[in-house]
Amino acid sequence: MFTKAVAQAMQEARETAPVEAPSVLRDLSGRRALLQQVIRFSIAVAIAASIAMLLVMAIPSSQRPGNQDNASLSAAWQSVKSSVLPVPQPQPARRTATLAVQDGTGFANDPVPLGIHVGAPPPDAFVSINGLTAGARLTSGKRVGPSEWRVPATEISGVSVIPPDGFTGQMLVTAELRDGNGVALTGTSTRLTWTPVPTAAPPLVAAPAPVAAAPVAAPPPPVAVAAAVPVPAAPRQAEVVRSLDPKEIAALIKRGQDLLAAGDVQSARLLLMRGAEARDARAALLVGTTYDPARLRQMGADGPLADVAQARTWYQRAKEWGEPDAQRQLDALALSR
Repeated sequence: MFTKAVAQAMQEARETAPVEAPSVLRDLSGRRALLQQVIRFSIAVAIAASIAMLLVMAIPSSQRPGNQDNASLSAAWQSVKSSVLPVPQPQPARRTATLAVQDGTGFANDPVPLGIHVGAPPPDAFVSINGLTAGARLTSGKRVGPSEWRVPATEISGVSVIPPDGFTGQMLVTAELRDGNGVALTGTSTRLTWTPVPTAAPPLVAAPAPVAAAPVAAPPPPVAVAAAVPVPAAPRQAEVVRSLDPKEIAALIKRGQDLLAAGDVQSARLLLMRGAEARDARAALLVGTTYDPARLRQMGADGPLADVAQARTWYQRAKEWGEPDAQRQLDALALSR
């Protein structure tokens, strides 16, 4: 291969030999042409030597054929290029943001989880919520229109819908995931249902025992006295027990405390009631504070919201479920009367 490159360089030098010049300039032209041929020959030799050295270093001796044609030279050059130049690394696939929803159901006046989860959201992404009934609100996010809310994508999984007072029926809620510039990425919808709160069945009263008829011929006829039948006491209303994840309970308590700090006692009571119905002692204690007259006066929300009996009931449940602060609240409630 080296010999072939040198021969090609010499052939090019012969083909570019100077044209016959006049006798006056022949000597000067001959010297210049000779110098040009020497320079070209040296360059050709250097290039051929460099290529040969690279090929010898890149190709093992066991893989070198005796005669290399153009195809083998091309393959050798590709081998040299791959050993010198870095191989481009494939770029990792970009994750696509996803939006998953789950229908929810609850009783009247109870918050129902929105049931929306976002996967791989871009920075500053948010979810646009539409379709809420007038008077309904979310436990997190910002209202931007008559029926539109915007919630950060990182907070949407813990958001619940608080219905209007006494609302029963369905809401078809639409959700649209948007990036930080407001460009819509994907959208879907979910159906939320509120049903009436079941009422306790009236107690059954035993029928009076039948009275035996007196014989007609036996004077005087016996006076029939109806036996008094005891009426059983009305059964205690069954306690609602919910099954909630500890993370969901913690989120409800955190949001309820924020609402209490903001003075929204009714909304806080609805959220905390869900955690208390899951037999969480801390949530039950906070529900009691939403009925405690002394605590309500501290929050500036005294009045029709206060109910000493309800406060005592929830403080007692918190004590039974292991809340250490419940007994102190019960003592304070007794002293405040």
